[in-house]
Amino acid sequence: MTTEAPHAVGAPVPRVDGPGKVTGDASYAADVPAEGTLWAKPLRSPHAHARVLSIDTARARALPGVHAVVTGDDLPPNSKWGRKTVDVPLLAQGLVRFPGEQVAVVVADDEETAERAVALIDVVYEELEAVIDPEKAMLPDAPLIHPDVVTYDGLVNPLDEPSNVVCRFEWSKGDVEEGFKDAELIVENTYTTPKVHQGYIETHNQLVQVEPGGRMHVWAPNKAPYTTRGQIAKALDIPKEQIVFHPVTIGGDFGGKGSPMNIPLGYYLSKAAGGRPVRMALDYTEELLAGNPRHGSRMTVRTGVKRDGTIVAHDV
Repeated sequence: MTTEAPHAVGAPVPRVDGPGKVTGDASYAADVPAEGTLWAKPLRSPHAHARVLSIDTARARALPGVHAVVTGDDLPPNSKWGRKTVDVPLLAQGLVRFPGEQVAVVVADDEETAERAVALIDVVYEELEAVIDPEKAMLPDAPLIHPDVVTYDGLVNPLDEPSNVVCRFEWSKGDVEEGFKDAELIVENTYTTPKVHQGYIETHNQLVQVEPGGRMHVWAPNKAPYTTRGQIAKALDIPKEQIVFHPVTIGGDFGGKGSPMNIPLGYYLSKAAGGRPVRMALDYTEELLAGNPRHGSRMTVRTGVKRDGTIVAHDV
């Protein structure tokens, strides 16, 4: 046995997860075996903003191999999850807010049967005016994206009335306007960053099973299982101790796999299927359409300076 301390600087250091990945021993969520596993596939909205007037699932339920069809009407009212503000519906409940929002989910013997059943669901929508540009969304007469936002848990600032602007912060030090008056040069620019998807090879996927006593088992690629477990518990209104999060290898993250996504929904899917394990996986189109990428941003920066370069005022 050597007493020499390991020294990594200037020396190759193998990845901890490297051998398992290159030999195929690493176990991903898709590799987890579970007897009696069923598959779930969602029906997604084609509209950016619309009321859901009716959902007819009769033909889908009648298809051989289908075990359950779940809509927002089958969930508790206001079923949502969120990292901070709880604002993401498990399934649309009366309103869709983006193309790709989930309206119904089929649970079937296999993925192909589930997809065929999804095509048999009939939904009647009433299209509403959509708002795409964030600056236009902040205008007083813009369509409300979340009409019931004042009731949401986790709002940073309580709202007196519904608004598309749910958070306002203002920090200042000194007299900024006086600083600009003293400036000999003012530089102002607007900067934008685009929405970005992380582009991981493994899409969001999960395996969820609910025991007869209510204990929930989760296998999902997630870098923050403890935090996510708490968010799942809040979404389902169950004790977090009732959720068992089984670690699996993550097939790429890059900042994109730290949210509950469809895991809370999986709880209801498994229960609807009699406690059978239910697997759900986004395909690449769904991942780009309804995943959880980094949002875009737009910021205006104004800086006042002296001729010698001294900054006397800064406003963002």
